[in-house]
Amino acid sequence: MKKLLKDQLFALLLGLIDGILTVLALATGHVLKHGETPITLSLSLKVAFATAVSGACIYFFSEYSRQRHRLIHAEKQLNLATHGRLATTHIGRQILRETLWGVLISSIFNFAGGMLPLSTAMIFPQAQWVAIVIALLMLVLLGIGIASLVYGNALAWSVSLVLAGAFVAFIGYKLNVV
Repeated sequence: MKKLLKDQLFALLLGLIDGILTVLALATGHVLKHGETPITLSLSLKVAFATAVSGACIYFFSEYSRQRHRLIHAEKQLNLATHGRLATTHIGRQILRETLWGVLISSIFNFAGGMLPLSTAMIFPQAQWVAIVIALLMLVLLGIGIASLVYGNALAWSVSLVLAGAFVAFIGYKLNVV
């Protein structure tokens, strides 16, 4: 499990961040404009599921095409006569397997990243704005975690993610999607 998460850290982080930002985009308008109408379990599950499915598609097509492009680049570096042959070998199948694992992990964490803030809105129906605060706090924690992984500045990572979250929440508020 530890090796899988290490190998799929990008998928995990992408899923969490995407889930949180998508929920901020979709639910902020509902939470701030329609606070008297509580977020239900059904709505939370629908939003989190839609976020996970969308994230899975995005992850698969971007990661699989990136990995296949790397194979093509390797073929060119090796001056192979035909292009695309490595993609049909064991290496190509391994890339597909790793991408599918990434899709699964990204989807699970995308769902969790969306569901956690929405759960707080269900727990506190009179103070649904707490969901937005929780989402932003999750982004702070992710910023600290990413900074420690890449030996970066925790404040810079956290502020960047929170600013992105606040911007997406503002757009979600203006669009009032859900």
